[in-house]
Amino acid sequence: MATVCEEGTELAYEGPDCDEDSFELAALWAVSNRPDGAQLPPELIDEGMCVTPADLLDAATREFRTMPITPARVSLEVERDWAIVNFGVHPRTDEDPQVLATELLGVPVEIRAVPAEYTWDAGDGTDPVVTDHPGGQWGTAQAIHLPYPAPGTFSVTLTTTWHGQFRIVGTPTWTDVPGEATTTDTTYPIEVHAAEVRLVQP
Repeated sequence: MATVCEEGTELAYEGPDCDEDSFELAALWAVSNRPDGAQLPPELIDEGMCVTPADLLDAATREFRTMPITPARVSLEVERDWAIVNFGVHPRTDEDPQVLATELLGVPVEIRAVPAEYTWDAGDGTDPVVTDHPGGQWGTAQAIHLPYPAPGTFSVTLTTTWHGQFRIVGTPTWTDVPGEATTTDTTYPIEVHAAEVRLVQP
């Protein structure tokens, strides 16, 4: 409701009552003068509105499709350029989301890419290992083992699948964005050697 202040200070406009996940677009007022120069009372042009995540979903979806995502880097538990047949390597990466601050339809938002799936390709023709976690230290439940059953020179390639989310800046709830993005990262070449068993006389 809008009122005109006559004397002193009064509430002219209260604005919309927005919930904690919405953004309040402020009301628009206009002040004009008469031909004789006298100022007319302020006129409410637009009462403002509550912008909800649903109002921004299409724009957020388009923004996520073009969001620059830095590939999750694949690293080896022991950083070296060789491995032993069947012992292989234990790769892992991090699971940090990436956040982009921007504006959609004049509303400040944060868009983030969240890693959802990891595909580990040993590069030797064996089936890739697919996980929903970034790997872990050898001996733990999340450790990833690429055994390399035969000698050769190979590189591990990690393909990360990212899901998108967004929220209005200052609000608590992240809203899922349709679609997904992928990134890849590859290690240096790894020389895989066959282990030799030798009998040593005591």
